[in-house]
Amino acid sequence: MNKPKRDNLPALGPALGALAARECRLLQRALAMRKKREEGIHQARKACRRLRSLLPLLPPDRPIDALDRSLKRLARSLSPLRDAHIAARTAHLLATAHETRFTPEVIQAFDERSNALLEDALKDDPNWRHRRTDAQRIAATVSAMPWQSIRPAWAQEAVKRAERKAKRAQEKALLERTSDTSHRWRRRARKLRYQLEFLRKARRMADMKKERTKHYGEQAKHLSDLTDQLGWRQDFQIFLDAVAQLSDSPGVRALRRELKSKSASWSKSEPHPPKA
Repeated sequence: MNKPKRDNLPALGPALGALAARECRLLQRALAMRKKREEGIHQARKACRRLRSLLPLLPPDRPIDALDRSLKRLARSLSPLRDAHIAARTAHLLATAHETRFTPEVIQAFDERSNALLEDALKDDPNWRHRRTDAQRIAATVSAMPWQSIRPAWAQEAVKRAERKAKRAQEKALLERTSDTSHRWRRRARKLRYQLEFLRKARRMADMKKERTKHYGEQAKHLSDLTDQLGWRQDFQIFLDAVAQLSDSPGVRALRRELKSKSASWSKSEPHPPKA
């Protein structure tokens, strides 16, 4: 049970509800951005992922599948655009260390591919009108969830489940060493990190025991470092997939030949740490 609150401080559940409402506002603002569209796409996808990580903390008898699917569908609708931007960004980063293989022609091909995908998406959904409507519906559904009914014990059990899933994903990734298992490990670790960060913030808002709150923060920091490391591997795989889709040209053919022999070493040498 939560201990009595002083000075009208919220309990854990209402604090988590307030954080969920904040994520909904961030999602809506991100989709409303007209300048720096790529940043808006990135922030919108992160807000969807963070909101999905909050749902398992709700009361066990509360149906969350429909809301989870809506958030997943919205994030996935933006994934091709984000991936194209990541591929272009990775090409720019790699060019700082391997510039002889990244001619201006090749860099331009990555940039043009990213811009073309974004332009086509905006023609289908001008200024993200449909996506913004979806985000408004999501916000209304999130607001109606029984956040006030959350109990600390339920939240702790949800974290334990997420820890077990992350551990299993880690074991499989280290055993099989494929891009798919590595990406699954990163997703599970990132979801756990989000839950820990939300609980740390909510517990501070509710003035709960500082020892567990601090522990959650330490765990989240460790997972943040891990997901950043795994993130570069994923970015490099997205880059490789994009190389295969570029229009044929002398520069692109030369890059493909180079990647056949050196992609393994390039994937392990991150020029600059990308931000998750």
